[in-house]
Amino acid sequence: MISLKNVHLRLGGRPVLKGVDIQIREGECLAVVGPNGCGKSTLLKLVAGTMRPDSGEISRPTRSTIGYLPQEALFDSTHSLETELSSAFEQLQHAFREMSDLEHQMAHTDPNSSDYERILERYGELSHLVEHQDGYSFESQVRRVATGLGFRQEDLSRSCQEFSGGWKMRILLAKLLLERPDILLLDEPTNHLDLESMLWLEEWIRGSGRTVIMVSHERAFMDRLVDRVVCLETGEGDAYTGNYTNYLKQSEIKRQQRLQAYERQQQEIEQMEAFIRKFRYNAARASLVQSRVKQLEKIERLPPPFYGEAIYFAFPEAPPSYREVIQLEGLGKSYGDLQVFADVNLAIYRGQRIGLVGPNGAGKSTLMRILAGREKPTSGTFTLGRGVSVAYFAQEDTGTLTSEQTLLQAIEVSAPPGQAQRGRDLLGAFLFSGDEVEKPLSALSGGERTRFRMAQMLFSPANLLLLDEPTNHLDVTSRATVEKALKTYSGTVVVVSHDRVFMERVTDRIVEIKDGGIRTFPGNYGEYLEYERSMVIGDNSQPKESAQIVAQTKPERKQEYEENKARNRAIRSLQRRIASLEEKIEEQETLIAEIRQRMEDPRIATDYTQLASLTQQHTEETAKNLETLKEWEQLTNELETFSGER
Repeated sequence: MISLKNVHLRLGGRPVLKGVDIQIREGECLAVVGPNGCGKSTLLKLVAGTMRPDSGEISRPTRSTIGYLPQEALFDSTHSLETELSSAFEQLQHAFREMSDLEHQMAHTDPNSSDYERILERYGELSHLVEHQDGYSFESQVRRVATGLGFRQEDLSRSCQEFSGGWKMRILLAKLLLERPDILLLDEPTNHLDLESMLWLEEWIRGSGRTVIMVSHERAFMDRLVDRVVCLETGEGDAYTGNYTNYLKQSEIKRQQRLQAYERQQQEIEQMEAFIRKFRYNAARASLVQSRVKQLEKIERLPPPFYGEAIYFAFPEAPPSYREVIQLEGLGKSYGDLQVFADVNLAIYRGQRIGLVGPNGAGKSTLMRILAGREKPTSGTFTLGRGVSVAYFAQEDTGTLTSEQTLLQAIEVSAPPGQAQRGRDLLGAFLFSGDEVEKPLSALSGGERTRFRMAQMLFSPANLLLLDEPTNHLDVTSRATVEKALKTYSGTVVVVSHDRVFMERVTDRIVEIKDGGIRTFPGNYGEYLEYERSMVIGDNSQPKESAQIVAQTKPERKQEYEENKARNRAIRSLQRRIASLEEKIEEQETLIAEIRQRMEDPRIATDYTQLASLTQQHTEETAKNLETLKEWEQLTNELETFSGER
């Protein structure tokens, strides 16, 4: 059992941990939560032994091994990926080398000698060690864990230096899992994982039997794994039994109880202070006054309940646009010989909330950059509908945040003409207030960068939001604010996020990009997730019927493609005819208005011949207009029927 008793710690002169008492049982999975800066990562470092508390005791099982995955780490190995991961089995590899040496010695030693007996005894010890640690399968273990965390077979021979920062963190996680320590300390382990890898990690942790202490903002991940939650928002370490959802319910009840106790105490203090003020100079009641003064001195003042700060905002009202917002036809993108995706066909309509999903490297961010106009496709066409205005939140946009401009200067530059004065208020809504608005962009942390870039988006009303990981580095409370803002937004949304709760709440249609193509899932995100989970963990049962997802043979996929292609052609034909009719309607209505204006001319009103002719013309043109409107309505209904079938 791991035990923390009355642990105190100050950082930068500020008290962070204030008497933390926690006991973690063997095999338990514990989540540490709380607002940014409350000491979550610090607590993991204390348990890992890389930091020491100012006071208090921390005890760990004497024979247990501890593995610690920091949120960010320097990693500069020159080994190949396979060699680096295999180094997790260093003890086994040493045992194999010694066993090989002992086999050579036995071949040249008298079997009846004491030396042979000594060699044989040592060989037996090593054999037992290898069998106990399943050493003969360590190479397959390396491949299984690497595959589970998203590495391909060809990646095993690549140098670790070739991988990006996020993939290097995956290497560290893979190596840690292969080492199989008794206690796992994981600081934001899902930050660099896609959905498939996250699901695999869940299953690994659940089946490992290890003691796990994690820090995470991924709500669904905690819900499925943790046995208890420890909240550090007040620095004391309040413990809650159950998963994250249960913690939310229990903590709100406790917060209300603390608020009621605080308000009762404040009322009692106010009554005593009022009595003291009123009768301080009344000799007849001096003893009563002194009694209340002593009572006030003895009262242990309750702090007000903690309410963490969170961003607050709403997206501007979306300007109107035509029904079809995005049309992709035969879209392809490649970088040299690397084909990211090809022959992508997709239509997105006004008001839809699309969740774009798929494994890392499948091309989600590439497609988002094309939709935002930041990149051009290699082949095919991409068309924005008439009246569509775009706001784009990129997953990484550090290039625009490296200058020495202050936050206030940068937000004012982003403002449309005449709205610069709103900059300070907008920054305040995203928790930049007072002197913080003078902070240079280059000094922003990850969470501050996310908040500032989102604030920039709000200056220009848009009817299409392209959001690539918009909640990265945001705490749970701020993520909930973004969810609420998107729910009330009246425009169209395309979002990429690894936060499953967020995706479930803000999307109504799932588009998966994978293996160079796309698939549309008519079910909601939860149904898509269940399907993916069955694929990842090897569940052979059929997915839910409501998701309407079935395995397809190549002929079936070809037939579906041809049907979709024909449907797209029919839709485009209808769109062209509707556009032509809309122009015709506009011309007819202009002509009718001109005839009506002439009929109202006083000079013509007295000329019955001209007036009769104009009246006849007005009747005929109005009839033509009604026929055109009828045809337009019929074609519009046909288009909606086709689009609904998609």
